[in-house]
Amino acid sequence: MKSLSKILMPSLAIIFFFFTSCTQDEPVGKEEFGDNLAVIEIGPILNDLLNRQMEGDIPACSDEVPTFAQIMLTHELGSVDVVVPILADDSGLFTDYDEELAIPVPDGETTTEVSLTDFMVYAEEPGAEVMPIWVAPKEGSDYENFVNDPLPIVFDLRAGSKKYVPVEVLCFDDRDVNLYGYQFFDLIPKELYEFCVFVNYCTDNGRHYTGNYNLSIDYLMGDEVTNLYDGESPLTGNTEEDDSGDWYADPLCLAIPAPMYGEADTDIYLRVTVTLTAWDDNYGDPAGEYSEIIELSWNDVQAYFGDDDTIDFEHIFFNCGDDPTQDCPITEEDTDGDCVPNEDDVCPGYDDEDDMDGDGVPDGCDACPEDFGDPLDGGCPVQDCTGDADGDGINDCDDGCPYQAGPESNNGCPEQGGDYCETAYMEGDTELNTLANANRWGWAERYQTGIDGDSESFDIWAGAGQNDTSKGEHVGTAVISVDDDDITLVITLEPGVSLNELHVNLSEDAPSGNSVFAPGQYNLNDEVSPSTLTYTWDRDYSDDFYIIVHAVACY
Repeated sequence: MKSLSKILMPSLAIIFFFFTSCTQDEPVGKEEFGDNLAVIEIGPILNDLLNRQMEGDIPACSDEVPTFAQIMLTHELGSVDVVVPILADDSGLFTDYDEELAIPVPDGETTTEVSLTDFMVYAEEPGAEVMPIWVAPKEGSDYENFVNDPLPIVFDLRAGSKKYVPVEVLCFDDRDVNLYGYQFFDLIPKELYEFCVFVNYCTDNGRHYTGNYNLSIDYLMGDEVTNLYDGESPLTGNTEEDDSGDWYADPLCLAIPAPMYGEADTDIYLRVTVTLTAWDDNYGDPAGEYSEIIELSWNDVQAYFGDDDTIDFEHIFFNCGDDPTQDCPITEEDTDGDCVPNEDDVCPGYDDEDDMDGDGVPDGCDACPEDFGDPLDGGCPVQDCTGDADGDGINDCDDGCPYQAGPESNNGCPEQGGDYCETAYMEGDTELNTLANANRWGWAERYQTGIDGDSESFDIWAGAGQNDTSKGEHVGTAVISVDDDDITLVITLEPGVSLNELHVNLSEDAPSGNSVFAPGQYNLNDEVSPSTLTYTWDRDYSDDFYIIVHAVACY
């Protein structure tokens, strides 16, 4: 045990309190309360044990004067965490009155049980860089045997009374923080930073899994080691309630301090130990025992700091060789680990950034990954005869109008005359082929409140190939209105026009990929129906937004 050369605290009248080992009830004095409240007053008793200090068994005391106490307790109706001044009289030290220490007694009861869980004494008001001078040790700690009654202290309060509770404390040395039974950061008021870990495990045949693990972090001070965390594990789960989906482990992020004892920026001061554990539901027992130790200097810690207050992960691969394929953690929000959230994922299970031919279709979902093609044809050129862009059941190579649905009897083109259906779009200010690279007509509207105002009307055109409205049919109008966070869409159809399909995409940012050219994947499709023509949606972003209204109009 490290013994520091400090000036000993005079015992003064504190010896009087040392022999006062029981709590006392007395009627409430100057504070007036109803019958359902009881007041607590705590008296810190310094157990200085001079001979044990000299032997180095417990920390020596300083000459700092106690002026504040931090008190944490629980009771039947809640909890308290409060800082109060410390007063003194001829009898010794005691905490000042505070409303937080007026404890309610449950209705219909005359007493309530209270548990004092944490008690620290300070020479100045607690805050940044202010450490306690005395601490009450807890049960199970190295220092519990140096006091008669370690925390927690459990006692009953009677309604309408004030209870004095004596609490034995020991002098505090921050290098022995764990010996009092508290978490490191409960007593060390340092600015903290996040350190985040994610683990992958690979079987011997090369299959990747999200890994489960135990993590510990130690603060290194020469030959002395202070444990900050031990046995921490990530939150794990499955993306489906019946466990039929993907297993995930959220990145584990823990608070760590900057160097506290004058270490240079290049000095190693933290040691992180990560040990892979079994995961029965995912990969079972690992093929071997895997553990990794990471030693960090302050320069190393700062290297994790990203732009815009982000934190980079420490990504650990166990048994994955020298060429790990995962770049992002597999989480409930990104089940394929391609760094694209599920809701924005164009090609689930593959990296959306891999697009050799640049046609907007990720290679993992591109039937022709080396040939520029149309997203609606699986990423292949129309002439490759692999798709049906307009969904009319006729292969594009055999379809006289591959981007307009029509019957086979009319060569896949809309019939001119009689009842027939055509693709229709609301005419906005942005052509779809400027948002994604494909040969497809249609529009999006970038609605700007500062320009379009609170309401604006837009035409709906059917069969306007190449965005040429002179070739199309005017089938209705769409009125968009904005009222605070509400966006309202009202569609009015021309006489004799009905909708067979309706698709709507609404986003803060400009859409891309399938969010442009695949109406079946628009993000509001689950909320719209061709039989309903009025909608209101709530948004949580700025005044500007993009909206695409697509339909199949019949007339």
